[in-house]
Amino acid sequence: MKNIISRMSRAAVLGFSGVVFTATQASANLPDAGEETGPGMSAFETITWFVLAPIAVWAIVWFLWSIPQWRRNARPVTGDQWDPKPSNSVVNR
Repeated sequence: MKNIISRMSRAAVLGFSGVVFTATQASANLPDAGEETGPGMSAFETITWFVLAPIAVWAIVWFLWSIPQWRRNARPVTGDQWDPKPSNSVVNR
C-alpha cells in the first residue's frame, strides 16, 4: 500500500511541476504594464546572430589556437634528415 501511495505522490508532483513549468514559459512572453516591445528580428538577423556569429567566433579562436602549431611544424626537428646545400656550392657558382 505504501508503494502505491509513493508512486501516486511522485506522479502528482511530476504532473504539477510539468503544469507549472509549462505555464511559466507560456506567460513569460506577456509584456509588462507600460512596456513597449520593439520590432522583431528578421530571419536574416536571426541566422546572422545565432548561427554565423558563433561560427565566426569559433573560427577565430581555432585560428589563433592553431598558429603556434603551424609555426612549430615549419621548422626541422632535431634528428630529421635535413641536409641543406653547403654554402660554398652556392657561392662558387
